[in-house]
Amino acid sequence: MYMDIIKYLANDKTDYKCYDLLKKLLEENEEFRNILIEGISNNKITGFTDEIWDKIRKQNIIGIDNFETVFQNGFNIGRCTRTAIQLSYSLEYPYICGGTLNILKGTLNSSDGKHTWLIDNNKIIDTSLMLIIDKDYYLKLGYQEENRRNPNIEPRYNSTKDFTNDESLKKK
Repeated sequence: MYMDIIKYLANDKTDYKCYDLLKKLLEENEEFRNILIEGISNNKITGFTDEIWDKIRKQNIIGIDNFETVFQNGFNIGRCTRTAIQLSYSLEYPYICGGTLNILKGTLNSSDGKHTWLIDNNKIIDTSLMLIIDKDYYLKLGYQEENRRNPNIEPRYNSTKDFTNDESLKKK
C-alpha cells in the first residue's frame, strides 16, 4: 500500500534513494501514513513538482556535477540543513526554518527529531521527506518551528544564489 503512495509522490523517480526515509516512515508509522493519505486526498501534500526537479537540475554546485545526484543517492537524508539551504538558492523568497519533527525522533541522523525545512509561498518544502506541504497543514504532521531565517537579506547568501542560478556557468 505505501508503495502506491511513493509512486504517486515520486512519479518516475521511485528508484531514487531520497525516498528511503519516507518509505520507512510510511511502512512503520500508521498515524503518519494516515495523515499523509488525508493530506494528499485534500490536495494539501504533494511530492516534488517537475518545476522543483527542474530547479534542482539547473543548479551550479562546486564539487558535484548535478544537485539531483544528491537525491538519487539518498544523500539528502540526514543532511536536511545542507539540502534545504542548497534548494533555497533556486527559490525567490524562501525562509529557512528549523525545529523539531517528532516523526523523525530515533531515525538515522535525527535521534532527537531536530530538522530543517523551507517555507516558500506558504508551503513547506521538506528535502528529507521529499514533500511539499500547505503551511496550514504542517501542524498536523507535527512540525514545531523554533527558528526562521530570511536568507535573502544576507549578502553572502545572495552571491552564492547568483552563482548557483547563473546558467552561463553551468558545467557542460
